[in-house]
Amino acid sequence: MPGIYVMAVITLLVSAALWGGLLYVLPGRTKRYLWLLLPGLPLSALVNLGVKRPLAVMAGQMAGVAPKLGLETPWWFILFLFLLAPVFEEAVKVVPLLLPQVRRLLVSSAAALWVGMALGISFGLGEAAYLAYGIAQSPQYAALPWYIFTGYFGERLVVCFVHGVMTAVVVTGLQHGKGRGMIGYLAAVGLHTLVNLGAVFFQLGLIPAWGAQLALLLPILLLAAIFERLRRDIARGSDGPDSADEIVYFRRGQEEQLSGY
Repeated sequence: MPGIYVMAVITLLVSAALWGGLLYVLPGRTKRYLWLLLPGLPLSALVNLGVKRPLAVMAGQMAGVAPKLGLETPWWFILFLFLLAPVFEEAVKVVPLLLPQVRRLLVSSAAALWVGMALGISFGLGEAAYLAYGIAQSPQYAALPWYIFTGYFGERLVVCFVHGVMTAVVVTGLQHGKGRGMIGYLAAVGLHTLVNLGAVFFQLGLIPAWGAQLALLLPILLLAAIFERLRRDIARGSDGPDSADEIVYFRRGQEEQLSGY
């Protein structure tokens, strides 16, 4: 078995435990949002295989350009490929909101924050699995031992949180209406673009690997600050449940805490 699969299992378990723990503790020691780690798992593979790759191939064929990143690639095609992930991934991550069971959780701004975080983390977990499969298909990596892929572990662990915050920006916007939701979506696309910038420069050969890692640090810090700002704003703006439905969830959460959940 390729070593990347072993590291992928470790990465998925640690990421699910770490970020699942955040979804349990910060909303008030409730299991309410944990099941939302499941709906987004297949979405990375679906959007890559069903949307991004076909669009890249089709656009490349129409323009007579190979669908890859390189200094010989026309700048407009590099920009097209660069924007595929932010535009389509930020849209597909909120697709589970079409499920009534998910929409019923959006009873307040606080609930929207945690629903968005859970859906984004779920997508990130699925993306980690999809990337591991792609790495395993490459002969140069297939024979490497699992402990070589520590870079994959660290990156995917952090990216799960990154996806969570970006999706939270969208969902908290949607909770206030379609107009705010579109603003949130565009903001998430911009943040996603910033996150991917270093990786694109590295693939173009413009910066070394350490430069790409350094370029990722600033967006991570920015997203962490955005998450904390959202969490504090919601805490200041609400002293308790603000709808009849949330009263039920609020009371249930109190019961969970008293029963030792």
